[in-house]
Amino acid sequence: MHDVTRFIRWFAVLLLGGVLALPAQAQRYIVGPATGLDDAKSLLANPALVSFHRSKVALGAKAHYLGLSNSGGAPLRQGFVTASTPFLIGDRVGLGGQVQYFDSPIFSRSALGLSASGRILRFLSVGVRVSALNLSYNESEFVGVAPGDPVFEAGLGKTTFTSAVGLFAKPLPNLNLSVGVRGLNKPDLSLVGAGVPAHRTWFGGAAYGWKAFRLRAEVATGRYGLESLVALEAYSTDGSYLRLGSNPQFTAGEVEAQLHVGGPLSINYNYGLPLSDIRTTTSGSHQFSIVYEFGRTPDLPDPPPPPPLMLAADAPAVQPEFAPKLYLTADDEYLQHFEKRIERDIRVPDAALRSLSRDDLGVLDSSFAAQRGRVPSDPVPRIPENLRMADLLSSTYDSSLTALEAELAQDSARSVAVKGRGPEQVKAIGLRNRLVRQGRVRPDQVRVMTPTAGADSVRARRRPVDPRMVQPLEQLSILNPESTTLYLLHPYLGQDAAQGSGSWELEVEDSAGAIVRSFTGLGPPPPTLTWDWSDDSGEPLDHGVYRYRLTWTGPDGEQLQSNERTLYVRQVVRKVTIEVTQDPTVLEQPADDMEIRLQNN
Repeated sequence: MHDVTRFIRWFAVLLLGGVLALPAQAQRYIVGPATGLDDAKSLLANPALVSFHRSKVALGAKAHYLGLSNSGGAPLRQGFVTASTPFLIGDRVGLGGQVQYFDSPIFSRSALGLSASGRILRFLSVGVRVSALNLSYNESEFVGVAPGDPVFEAGLGKTTFTSAVGLFAKPLPNLNLSVGVRGLNKPDLSLVGAGVPAHRTWFGGAAYGWKAFRLRAEVATGRYGLESLVALEAYSTDGSYLRLGSNPQFTAGEVEAQLHVGGPLSINYNYGLPLSDIRTTTSGSHQFSIVYEFGRTPDLPDPPPPPPLMLAADAPAVQPEFAPKLYLTADDEYLQHFEKRIERDIRVPDAALRSLSRDDLGVLDSSFAAQRGRVPSDPVPRIPENLRMADLLSSTYDSSLTALEAELAQDSARSVAVKGRGPEQVKAIGLRNRLVRQGRVRPDQVRVMTPTAGADSVRARRRPVDPRMVQPLEQLSILNPESTTLYLLHPYLGQDAAQGSGSWELEVEDSAGAIVRSFTGLGPPPPTLTWDWSDDSGEPLDHGVYRYRLTWTGPDGEQLQSNERTLYVRQVVRKVTIEVTQDPTVLEQPADDMEIRLQNN
């Protein structure tokens, strides 16, 4: 956890330095948020995202218009094509391709790029993109250009190269961070080589998700100043989302929606809205995209109706016998995670709290059937009826006894036990006689008890409570079984594993695909592995379905994977609330049992 905290601090410093380092440049190509994992256009913004996207191909086009009050359009056209393959090389290196174009009456630009991205850690990736950039100009749109003009003496077009570097991190499941630079090599845009370099564009962003919502903040710098965007998203796990965004000055906004149509197909629409002055020639845009995801499970078709009069069945095809080189099995497929919580609501002075013990405030133990400090006791055989309590009682004490008497009189099935030894037993008898003297409470509803032999040792362990040490909330996790044994079989790894070469890794991931626990080692996998059901942070697994597999990497880079195992975790939470108060009205609340303990202290 400390490493993640240091990384977030370092990332914030790097992001702020990149934003303030250089002047800004407005974007002409279509780009998405630099932290987006559902938006295919994000691959155009940050090449490091290739390692975290699904395998997909996306095609999009954009048209511009002049203000909401102007029905005419702008002669500008834009489009893009993206492709991503996150696990093309092993499990950590991915490749992607991009095509972008911008066309206007005066000039056009197009770029054909290749991206490579690799994961340094499970939550961190770095990416680089190299693109061939083509520029072409329309000489007829320039005024005063004579034949043989030196501006166009080398031709009307030029091809050069540009590059981009990005960094993406997901230090927490609901936090995405991104930083990088486009136009890293500052390519020369002049047709005659006059040294007109393109400006670098530094970018950065952060996205934080909460339940079905996500907040984004994006910044980019370049030639024309700082550009920023703040957006709020509502999204679902199938890749659909709705995004509302604007710059901080509320002069340019956008509305974007993506809908998963079914199977591998999704469609995307983006509406750019000019907010500065909708009656002027501010420009807006309409953008359409279609996304095709490879390897996505298609929707199940409706089953065909059975034949009306006869049943028929085709014999299934015989599959070849599966002979893996790695095999994974385990003792347990189900985990019962019981969590017991004690919440204490203490509203008494410290002096009154010191007269209690830790048992009185509830103790977390390994059993749900705990007696919570109950002291074994026997009934007093003979109770003198002439013993009376002194009338010098506090108002709180007297109110509590009056409320207890009313509760016992109202519900004849309820009872109370008063416990005491020696002088305390005399007080207990007097308290019992006080409750039954009016005849409203039956004598058998109030029991006078004395601790049994050996209970003194139990009582001696009860220490007064230090108010500074009282925790308002305590919880205990009980796992059944407490641990499991995984069996890692590898009979066919060969001499490399026998000589200690290569490495192995066992990863456990949740239903969303996030890795929650990993085991690694060198050489062949051990025959058995004991797991206490904890994740990488040491916490027990939460309710859900988990999958895990074993991977072995040889010295030549060859990788072998085992079969995939499934683990089901059922979590049950029991909550116990303990209220410590001097308010007698709490006696009116229902209780399983009532007990009064008398002590000299």
